[in-house]
Amino acid sequence: MDELETDQIDFRRLDDDLTVLRWRMDRLLGLGYELSRATFLAVSRVDIHELERLITNGCPPETAARIAA
Repeated sequence: MDELETDQIDFRRLDDDLTVLRWRMDRLLGLGYELSRATFLAVSRVDIHELERLITNGCPPETAARIAA
């Protein structure tokens, strides 16, 4: 594999990472988190689907974040 191919793979990986981060941010903002909290949670390992489930079932967002962390 030459250097150009390696760079292309790195850019694809970065693009995939940014796509996932954007999706996480959108979901967190949609769940009612403020931008700074959404940003923190988006880059963390918190399970977004678990947050959605908890919040949908009436759990306050901050409590849900502590539970899902």
